[in-house]
Amino acid sequence: MNTVDINSQVNTYFGYTCIGEFVSNMVSLGIIVASLAVFVFLVWGGIEWITAGGDKAKTELAQKRLTGAVTGLAIVVASWAIWKILLYFFGISGDVCNPVNPLGN
Repeated sequence: MNTVDINSQVNTYFGYTCIGEFVSNMVSLGIIVASLAVFVFLVWGGIEWITAGGDKAKTELAQKRLTGAVTGLAIVVASWAIWKILLYFFGISGDVCNPVNPLGN
């Protein structure tokens, strides 16, 4: 009887053998990148405000940048919450690629 090496037959997605793990990691990466961008824009807006020197136009630009950063932060937090709600709603938890059978079979 011939045997087949299953590991050689599995499709890989950028080094992942499970598309669920890939999607989860991409969502996590997106949230991290967005959070870093929010931090950069908050610091940038704060520095602009401090260096405005009373110039009304520069102060308004800094306020707009800070408002945009806070709005971005709200979007990042909301997207993370929606992701967690979707995972809960669909009953996805733990290792998606290697689920544990609750019946022990």
